[in-house]
Amino acid sequence: MAEAVEYSQKEIELHNSAGDAWMVIHGEVYDVTKYIQSHPGGVDVLIEAAGTNASEAFDNAGHSDDAFDLMVPLRIGKLKGYKKRKARIALAKPTTTAKSNTSPSTEKITSDTAKYTIVSLGTAALYYGLTTSGVDRDIMSKASSLGKNLPGFLMGMLVGAGVLASVHTLIARRLLQIVVSLDSPRYPYHFKVPKAPEFNLLQQRGWLDSEAAASAIPLAKKELVSPNVYRLTFTLPSSHPILGLPTGQHVATTAVIDGETITRSYTPTSNNADKGILELLIKVYPNGKMTNGYLANLNIGDEVHFRGPKGAMRYSRQLCKKMGMVAGGTGITPMFQIIRAVCESDRDTTEISLIYANRTEQDILLREELDTFARRYPKIFKVYYVLENHSSEWKFGSGYVTKDMMADMFPSSSEEGSRIMICGPPGMVTAANKSLVSLGYKQPGASAKMSDEIFVF
Repeated sequence: MAEAVEYSQKEIELHNSAGDAWMVIHGEVYDVTKYIQSHPGGVDVLIEAAGTNASEAFDNAGHSDDAFDLMVPLRIGKLKGYKKRKARIALAKPTTTAKSNTSPSTEKITSDTAKYTIVSLGTAALYYGLTTSGVDRDIMSKASSLGKNLPGFLMGMLVGAGVLASVHTLIARRLLQIVVSLDSPRYPYHFKVPKAPEFNLLQQRGWLDSEAAASAIPLAKKELVSPNVYRLTFTLPSSHPILGLPTGQHVATTAVIDGETITRSYTPTSNNADKGILELLIKVYPNGKMTNGYLANLNIGDEVHFRGPKGAMRYSRQLCKKMGMVAGGTGITPMFQIIRAVCESDRDTTEISLIYANRTEQDILLREELDTFARRYPKIFKVYYVLENHSSEWKFGSGYVTKDMMADMFPSSSEEGSRIMICGPPGMVTAANKSLVSLGYKQPGASAKMSDEIFVF
């Protein structure tokens, strides 16, 4: 086998136009000149990357195994002097809870309260004892002038209660000073403190750290859910039970396979509400280096490196009012993240219509979950399946996703607050994008942005 041709960075920089476009991705040099017009993400994104090292932008976009298969014939050599980076495991630093140096502890306050209460009750008992035993007749005579008919015991209780009230008033003032001193704003007593921001678990930070090196976690469960499709469940460390993956984003998986460092991006089907786990749904492709050469062969306990979160999408319920989705194959995973976030929220009223394309009925992933959401929330979520091959009893779409299907199911481009999401094989993405533009949606830019009317994962 002949050695791959090596090119210097300066040589690659010369090929920086639409008619002559080279780029570097993880040390491999690709000539994408003939592929530019077919790129699902648009022509501009490849022209901008021509003549550069596009590794980071490529990883951030996230690509399926279909994309990697398409890249094979475009590879023309290697980058001279390129060294593969070894995957590193980032050890989490132990966290400590900061203690305030200016405020007394809760235990100290409780202890002082108990002491003052005992002293107050003791004072009441002492007063009663003195007055009833005749030790201090002068005190008794003065007290009787205020209330001759009150027994000595009652007088003692009144005095004790007065002392106790005074002590507790001092304690209450002290507690108020403590609360105000805890870096909180000072408000006049007749003003209400502003309402705290809504807590959204799905947007909280957790185990994932986009700035840290890849970290490894063990495989806890492996399940074959359909032909060539596995559900892999990994266990998060007990110190970080929340994944920390914003809805719509993905993670990168890195492994050394046959001496080569391979990185692929996947969108987990789990989210922050599934504490303690990271769950992936992966389809094994015959020539897939990551799926067939690594993930499909994992055993329980094997550790896999992940890093992230990554990606331009970060869904929130203010994003749009109506949303159309086109998904193909494993492209359902980022869609499922958003669908689940909407349906499981008691505040999100976004209306979602999904067209999900596959080859056969067995290839439909997450069908049980999708049908459950559609049945429980018919005003929020609708799903329409499209198959290339099916039986005569099939009740949904046949063939491929068409312009008419999208026009029928999706909101009109003229409706304010409407968006379309696309994820799947490159051919389907390109065709769907063209049809949507002809329906009046704006052509997305070179790089995917949350503001795009058509967002391509």
